[in-house]
Amino acid sequence: MEHRTISKIEVAGWAAATFAALLASYSAFRPVRDALILDGDPDNLPWVFIATFAAISVASPAWSALLARRPPRAFVAWAFHAAALCAIGFALLVRAELAPVLVGRAFYVWSAVFSLFVISVFWSLLADLLGTATARQLYGPIAAGGTIGGLVGPLLTRQLVGLIGVAGVLVMSAVLLELAVLGVARIRRLAAHMAAALAAPVEPDQPPGGGALTGLAQVARSRYLSAIVGYVLCTACAATFMYLEQSKLAHAALADRVARTSFFATIDTWTAAVTLVLQALVAGPAIRRFGPGVVLAVLPIAQLIGISVMSLAPSLTALAILQVIGKSATHGLTRPARELLFTVVSRDEKYRAKHAIDTIGYRLGDVTSSWLYKGLIALGAGTSVLIGAAVPLVALWLALATSLGAGFHRRASRGATSKEPA
Repeated sequence: MEHRTISKIEVAGWAAATFAALLASYSAFRPVRDALILDGDPDNLPWVFIATFAAISVASPAWSALLARRPPRAFVAWAFHAAALCAIGFALLVRAELAPVLVGRAFYVWSAVFSLFVISVFWSLLADLLGTATARQLYGPIAAGGTIGGLVGPLLTRQLVGLIGVAGVLVMSAVLLELAVLGVARIRRLAAHMAAALAAPVEPDQPPGGGALTGLAQVARSRYLSAIVGYVLCTACAATFMYLEQSKLAHAALADRVARTSFFATIDTWTAAVTLVLQALVAGPAIRRFGPGVVLAVLPIAQLIGISVMSLAPSLTALAILQVIGKSATHGLTRPARELLFTVVSRDEKYRAKHAIDTIGYRLGDVTSSWLYKGLIALGAGTSVLIGAAVPLVALWLALATSLGAGFHRRASRGATSKEPA
């Protein structure tokens, strides 16, 4: 029993440190990214979302096709290496000042793909290596490690950007990704050691077969996975609405790039601080006591309040407060609960269906909601129309949270396999 406790602590520590390196890598350049994209007209952001959706629609099937030929656990490290290589490439382009506007837009698209792809792959590995019971205990602390990375990244950028420049920040992000590769190797060894100590069966790491569209097919066949897609779409729609409001207000009120970067960095810093508290003190106990369904219901309520306030009385101050609340609920509560949902699906679904949901599903929500928002604004939609559009969204969102909570408990009680009915 003592050996088991020590093994879980070690796995949690290394997983938290690895997630910290991943989020530090991303959060180091995120405020700069959000500031750069506002050098142009924020009304053009829906086009950027279309480009991002197109990129992720190519990357996700390519990932599924690669997994058909290689052991998925071993291939996680190669995915991180590829992302680090891309960061180095952008660093060289930025340093050479080659087509800065075009490179800036390409960088935004890449960073949006990066944030979903790398993080999704990491959680797929954890869902594969850890059982449902262990995941209930460790996902909160592991997510908290990522939040610490989310705090460290912007702080490193603020301290070093004057010395190493934007290109240097991108190189720093690549180095942090390579540190995450070392963490992945250690997690795999510790998880195997823990399974051996518990005499738990270990599924061999073999290529699962299939093709580029296997992940999408798995989602289409499963009511449970389809419900997760629905929840993700609702999440993306609400988050995109708030992001577009943020872009519009910040573009109008903050004239220069430095002021915007500082504003976005302040939101990110407060978000990370509140998220850390939620992950360390609230997420784990709440999931164990109430289950993931109840925890997933928190975000829809928070976002309905946020959308209503921004529709009735938009201001930078209100926006900052509501963004901190919404993002904190997303990362502090929803993320651990949603990742737990994947511990009761088949191993192949953990890597391919989950990746399709986290990437294509999320970006589809971005595209849909951004053009809906643009259309409503162009038609001169009033406050009542915007709030009225949010109410049915939140109602559906809450229904999906309830359904997912029930589905998780059914699968956890009987043990999910790929041959079970969806």
